[in-house]
Amino acid sequence: MWLIARAFAKNVSDAPLAIVNKRRHGHNVAEVMNLIVDVKGKVAVMVDDMIDTAGTIAKGADLLHREGGREVYACSTHAVSPPAIERLSSGLFQEVIITNTIPVSEKNYLPQLTVLSVANLLVESIWRVHDDYPVSIVLHLYAFSRVVKMGTTL
Repeated sequence: MWLIARAFAKNVSDAPLAIVNKRRHGHNVAEVMNLIVDVKGKVAVMVDDMIDTAGTIAKGADLLHREGGREVYACSTHAVSPPAIERLSSGLFQEVIITNTIPVSEKNYLPQLTVLSVANLLVESIWRVHDDYPVSIVLHLYAFSRVVKMGTTL
């Protein structure tokens, strides 16, 4: 995951990479331990593959705010459970960006939620597999086009 975060940071004006150190004590039980890098006055973008209950990402965002972070954005493939929606709407995040890989019911929408469609990614991937072209380039282009669009809003 840190490689994705590093690539994201590099494509947003070569931003510094901060690391939130955590320990897992069991399934869905995490403790945020340390923040590595000064975030005072900075905009933080947290990147995670999946937000299940949002416990870890919410604790990380809280730490970023306590350490002086100006704004916190969360990016993930999807958020899946009702506790996640509740934690994501707690006011810790300026914006929460997920994909539509798992449908989000209307009752779970929150004002700062942005849901990106993966339709074009799937269509392009199917076309490439059918015509015997590599798919890996699609993932890179798709991810970085989203980073560039998001980077202009930060």
